[in-house]
Amino acid sequence: MPVRNGGDQIRTAIDSLLSQTHRNLRLIISDNCSTDDTVEICNAYARADPRVTVIRQPENLGICGNFRFVLMQADSPYFMWACHDDVWAPDFIRKNLENLRAHPTAVVSTSRVVMAWPGGRQEMSNGTFALRGTQQERLARFLWDPGEVSRFYGVFRTEALKRSFPADIDVFGYDWIVMALNLLEGEHLELSEVLLTREAHTEDHYHRTLVRNQPKALYRWFPHLPMTQVLRRRLPPEIWRACRAGILRRNAIQALMYAKYRMPMVAPAVRLLAQLERARARLRSSSARSL
Repeated sequence: MPVRNGGDQIRTAIDSLLSQTHRNLRLIISDNCSTDDTVEICNAYARADPRVTVIRQPENLGICGNFRFVLMQADSPYFMWACHDDVWAPDFIRKNLENLRAHPTAVVSTSRVVMAWPGGRQEMSNGTFALRGTQQERLARFLWDPGEVSRFYGVFRTEALKRSFPADIDVFGYDWIVMALNLLEGEHLELSEVLLTREAHTEDHYHRTLVRNQPKALYRWFPHLPMTQVLRRRLPPEIWRACRAGILRRNAIQALMYAKYRMPMVAPAVRLLAQLERARARLRSSSARSL
């Protein structure tokens, strides 16, 4: 659990993890220089339950760095990330672990996921669909339409995931890079049950983060250009060629989203395009699950 200033919600997340029916787990909490009461809350759990370990970072690692840090601490065959504002059904780990063990060619299993928006609205995540077949088929389908990548929070084979998370990919969309590289390692599975609820963030949340952390105007208008450069270096040439159209599409979509954020007058046109895109994505997802 990588966290910074999660004191308002972290108790619910920790309680749902420690209440899993799969009891043999270790919870590593990496506090990334919180300024609230996060550390005190986590230390209380560590005193009460020996499965909890709290590490306080001496300096801010950034979001990507903190996610990579907890992964590299893992010495177990299986691993999952846990956000401080998410809630897991009691059987999340057990059922995904059983599913993963039953499929030797797979490297991750996740359930379906509900996204909870401020105000109480909920909708299904569009980022957990199974990805099977050859390396090229898996990567091409993922990069064409990855959704919001809730697969990032499944149960993984640890060593395959470590190989998928290089140290030099701290860019906007790093989670998509990790999942793309992980698809080189094996297949991604999806359980049909909803066993995880994630807190959803508005597009403006991500764009504000982008503006705050990205000094180059080019990379603000094309947020996925750095991600594209990383994938160009790291994907095998034949797979890169098969995925180029999808990657270019992701760049175009993110540029439109940023244009809406910076120029509100274009928002109606972008929203219409987004509605058409979501409708098409739902059709693709339903079709894929029926296969």
